[in-house]
Formats: sequence, structure tokens, C-alpha cells
Amino acid sequence: MVSSDSGGSGGGTSTPMEQETTTSDGLDTSDSDSDGPMVPDTTDPVMRCVVMLRRAKTDTERFAGLLMITKLIKAETLEESNKKKLLDAVGLGFLGRLLRTTDSPEGCPPFMFKSISLTILSCFITTCLGNPTIHNLIPVLSEIITSSELYEADLTLIKDAYECLKSIASDKSGRKAIIDFEAIGGLVDAYVAENFCYEEALEILLLVIAEEGSRTWEDEPESFTKLMNQIAIDFASDHSETKFQLCEVITEIFAGLPENVSVGEPNWKSHIHKGLSDIILSKLGREQRDKGLRLAGAVLEGLGVVWVIQGDTKDGRGRQLLLMMVHLACIEVRMSLEDKTFQEAVASASPTTACYTILEIAINFLVNGALDLEQKQKQQLYAALKGAFTAVLAFLNDASKDESFLENPKNHLFICATIRVLGAWLAEETSANKEEVYQVLPFIIKVAKQNFDSYNYKSVSKSKKKASKVNMIKEEEKEKLPDILRFLLPGMCHLTAEDTPRIILLELELENLLFEYFKYQWGSVRSVFGPHSKGEEEKVSDDAVASASMAMETLCNIFMNIVVQEPERVKMDIFYYHMLKMIFVCVPDIPSEVQHLRLCGNISTLGLMILRHQHHSVKSSDFTIFRFVQTVVRFLWDAHNVEESSDYATLVVSTKYEIHWNDLMDLWYLGMNTLGHVLPSIPWLCDFLIESEWPQTIVTTLVTVRDQGLEQGAKTAYEDLLCILAKSSKPAFSIMKEKGVEQVCKNHNMEELAKVFSVKC
Repeated sequence: MVSSDSGGSGGGTSTPMEQETTTSDGLDTSDSDSDGPMVPDTTDPVMRCVVMLRRAKTDTERFAGLLMITKLIKAETLEESNKKKLLDAVGLGFLGRLLRTTDSPEGCPPFMFKSISLTILSCFITTCLGNPTIHNLIPVLSEIITSSELYEADLTLIKDAYECLKSIASDKSGRKAIIDFEAIGGLVDAYVAENFCYEEALEILLLVIAEEGSRTWEDEPESFTKLMNQIAIDFASDHSETKFQLCEVITEIFAGLPENVSVGEPNWKSHIHKGLSDIILSKLGREQRDKGLRLAGAVLEGLGVVWVIQGDTKDGRGRQLLLMMVHLACIEVRMSLEDKTFQEAVASASPTTACYTILEIAINFLVNGALDLEQKQKQQLYAALKGAFTAVLAFLNDASKDESFLENPKNHLFICATIRVLGAWLAEETSANKEEVYQVLPFIIKVAKQNFDSYNYKSVSKSKKKASKVNMIKEEEKEKLPDILRFLLPGMCHLTAEDTPRIILLELELENLLFEYFKYQWGSVRSVFGPHSKGEEEKVSDDAVASASMAMETLCNIFMNIVVQEPERVKMDIFYYHMLKMIFVCVPDIPSEVQHLRLCGNISTLGLMILRHQHHSVKSSDFTIFRFVQTVVRFLWDAHNVEESSDYATLVVSTKYEIHWNDLMDLWYLGMNTLGHVLPSIPWLCDFLIESEWPQTIVTTLVTVRDQGLEQGAKTAYEDLLCILAKSSKPAFSIMKEKGVEQVCKNHNMEELAKVFSVKC
């Protein structure tokens, strides 16, 4: 940094600066220093600078004021209020012009103007975060750190540039500006080239990634690959403590993986696999092991189980790596939760939640039989998992005894993470630890209600009993709350199929909560499914639609369990009438595309099952039931045809249904059976079916189907429906006879249908 004397003499002979505004093309030297403004005699150095800067008529006079500021910066720590006064007096525009200039006065150090400007900016930048003028300087700062060889004579310039970028990255609008100005690539280049202070570049990148996630790489996806290739090589080859530092860095980067992690040539994947294997498969201290498990959780979530198994084909350690991950995660969970106070458990939340991630993903993968394990390996794995979840259940039971812990957001989030991983276990295993599971169900449902209440920004349900007060999370914490109910649904499906847990859940008013949750999920995709007004044209991603659909399908399965097991409850409770009314409205709005068939089938079938018990509440004047039945008929009708068979004489599953038939088959049979049970209770529905001409089409189609062209299950389903329809409606009887039902009885040996029509087979 130049002294005030050299700066003063240099000011009168400065070279032009680059123009930023129409005010000045560079330093204005029309007035000499000797003719400058008179500075009042005051003992306050800050005010002396402020007065000098405000009275300055030329850039030269302003520059002299800057040199005084540099002395102040060195001499004392300025308060924020004084920094703001000085910065206002200088003007960000002037500092911007100084920073952009490429020249320096004769006899002065290169980049003197840049250096002085950055010295002041780096000190004062915290007072003007979010200012667009500061954001516009990002390209200049990026150029300084990536072209460090130009500034070797003044390394302070580079350091100050990093300080400014770091401050900018600490602000939300600043992080967005760094991305928008495509400075991410410059930070990556500086790190990869190991320029002066390159560690600062990585620190700034991690700041941005931590808050902006995958958006960090939206405009520069190739920079992600470049960064990961560099870090992964070091991670795989280093065997010092640096390996574990890089382990933490990669874990943080994985929190913001781009959507397409295969951009460029992702050689980094194999290097990370090797480095992770070295850690997980070695004997290490707990601190080092924790770092490895945190990375394991991150890569499993980001790259999937298949990558772990197949990631390193050279020595085939992938399978061994996965099993060791799971076993170590189980051990870590037990060590973190067993015989620990709540505070002690939360203190180690970071590695524990990483282990939760490993267990959740591994359970979902392993139960599908995707990995062929020996019987001994299966037994060892099950024993390890059971031990871990015994600890999880004991921890939740202890937490339920003092719910004041939930008032702390950090504690609350850890409990949510613990409930979420338990949900993954309950989705696949309900026979183990039954009593312990039943004991914590009230606490789990209470937390789920509280989360949903905050998540949905409204009351969870209109309880039939007086609603109990729940501890509300602060507004700023609501966005961080996970939707744990979403992860509990598969386990709830199993639990409601069993008597004891179902009774417990019903006493906890699970129906109300799940119905509200169904409406919430439906509302999230309503603009895609149903007709909407002009104000509802918001875009919903395909992933969001698929997630909401899956949640609603599982909700339907839970309610089907209740309807089957608690028929009297469904018949007498007006709650189910309200649910039926909503189903009447929803089903017709579901698009007929292939990807929505499962949702349509699930909601339609649930509607029929409730209608069977609530038929007394439905009036023929209610138009919505006709639209509902029309959609149900279409779903059942379109499932089979002869037109797509090779001989036009075989009834086959429609191409549209075939891809999902494993899921749709049971719904179709259940729908056909339930519709048959509904018809005698609502006679006017028989007339509606005849008007739709579906029964007539069934008969005429079966007439053309050859003897062996009808699968036994479909034959039974059609026969049962036609029998009930003929018995329930004389017009239906007559029309089916007219269409050739007697021939159908003979061709396909339908004995029960033949009895109805007095036909000898």
C-alpha cells in the first residue's frame, strides 16, 4: 500500500481510469492539491475524513480522502456507524471506478487504484451488503482471483478480493448474485489452479452451496465436475489427516449436488468410491469413522445404493462396502442413543442422522431382494438392524416423557429424523419390538400432527373431541420442518391391518389427520388434475405430482384397511360421508393418462368401499355420484379388450394398463367385487350402468371370446357382476338376455350366471 505522501504527489499525475458513469472518465485532476478544500480543525479523524470527502470537488480530492481512510483502517477498529458514514461520503460508485481502472500513476505500484479501493471495500463491505453496486463488482473480483499472476506484486489485493467475495456470499442476495454473474466457475478455477489463497475460494463455494444447494451449479454444471475431479483425486490418493478434511468437504458439496451429476466426465465417482472404501473398511478412531459415515450417508443419498455396489469394479469391494456401512451405522446409532441423556444424544446428532440416512436407504433397497445375500449375512444384518431400532424406540420413549425438548428447534429436528428412520423400519418390519412400537405411537402421532400443523399453516384437523394445544414452532423454523407424516404412511398401512395398533391409532384420531393430509396432497396438485381458475395456473413438477400421487395411494390403502376391519365405524360415522363427498369430486378430475391410473384406481376403489357402507346417506339427486360412478366404470371397462389380442377372440389386459397391471390387478378385482355389492343397495345405479352400455358391451364381447380366451379371474369377476345386476334390475335382465348372455353362459361355462337366466350349460 502506498503512503499518503506518495499518494498525494501521484494524484496530480494520475492516468485515466475506466469509465463507469457519464460523470467521469477517470480521476479528475483539474484542481491541484494546494487548492483543495479547507479541513476543519477537529480532533475526530473520522469526521475530518467525512468533511474532506463531502467537500471534494474532484476525484483527486476524493482520492486524498481515501488515503486518510487507509490510515484510519490501520490505526483503529472502526465502529459500524463510522464505517457507514465514511462509505456514504466516499460513494460506492467512486470505489467501483477505482476498482475497474487498469492504470496507475507513473512511479506508483501497479494496480494502486484497485488496491486502495479493495482495502476500503474489504473493511466497509459489511455495511452495504445487498447493494446492487457491490454485486456489479463481482466480475472484477472474480478476475482478480483467477488471474492472480497479474497481481503478484500486491498479494494483499488478492486477499482483499477474497474477503469481499466472502462477505458477499454471507448475504442471500449476494449468493444469488455470485451465481447469476457466473462467478462460481472463477472460484472453482482458482481452487483447481491452487492460486494464492485458493483455500478461500473453496470456503466461499461451500458458503454458497450450503444455502443455495443444487442451484449453485445451474448455469455452470461443468464447474461442478471440474471441482469434484480435483477434490476426489486428492481424497483417493491422500492417506494423511487431509483425507478426513476432504471427507468433510465432499460431504458439504454433496448437500448441493446438481440435478445431473454425470455432466462432463465424472471420473470423480470412482475416486470417491475408493477413498470412502479406504475409510469404511479400515480400523479408525470414532472421530474419523464419524466423518466417513457422514460422507457415506451423503453419497448414498446422492448417488444411490447401486453406485456403492458397482462403483469400484476393479476389486469388487462395493458389496462389502455396503454391508459394512450398514453394520457401522447400526453400531453408531446404538452408541449414540443407548444409555445417553437427551442432551448427549442431540450433541452427536450430525453423525447419527447420517447413519439414519444409511439405514433408511439400505432398508428400502435390501428388502426388495436386490442384493443376493447368504443366510448368515441376512441373519447378521437383521440382528444389527433390530438392535439399532431397539435403541431408537427406547430413545423416543424417553423423549416422550418430557415433551419440553420439542420446544428447541434443534431437538425437534433430531426427533423428527429419528421418527423418519423408524418409519422406514416399520414399512418393512412390524413383527419386531411390537410393544415398544405401540408405546411410542401416541408421541409419534403428536409430533406428526404438530409438524403438519406448522407445515400446512393451518389446523391439522377438526377433531371430534376438543383439540389439544400443540407447541408451535417459530415462523422462521417452519420451512425446516420435515414432512415426517409422509415417511410414516407405509408403516401406518401395516399397522392399521393389525387389531391392536389400529385401535391405538384410531383412538389417537388418525383418521382426521390422514384426511387432512389427503386434502393437503390433493391441493398441491389440484391445478394439474382438475379444472382451475386463471389464478391457479402455477406449474407443478412431474416429481411433485408423482410424490403427491404416491402419498395419496398409500393413504387410500390405509383407509381401505380401516373400512374392511371397522365396517360399523364406517357405517355410523359421518366423517366417512364427508370423505366420500370429497372422493366424488376428486375422482372425475384425475387425468386418464397412464401415469395416473394407479391413483384413479385407488381412490375409486376406496370410494366404492365407503359407498357400500354409506349408501344410506347418498341421494339420487346428488350429481357428483353420477360423475364418480362414470369414472369408476371407465376405469373398470378400459382394463380389458379383445381388439389388442392377436386373434380378436381373446380377452387381454389393455396396453394402457399392462405396464402397471401388477399394481392395478388387485384394484380391478376389488373394484368389480365392491361395485357388485353396492348395486343392490342403490337400485338406480343399475339403470345408470345400463345407460352407460357397459354391461351390454361385456356380454357382446364375451360372446366373441373363444372358449380358452378368458382368464379364470376375469371370468369370475364378470360373472359375479352380471349375476348381481340381473338380479337387481329387470331391465338389465332383459337387455342382457337380448344381447346374448345365454350364449356367454354356454361358451364359458358360467354356472352361476346360467342359473340366473335358467340356461343349461
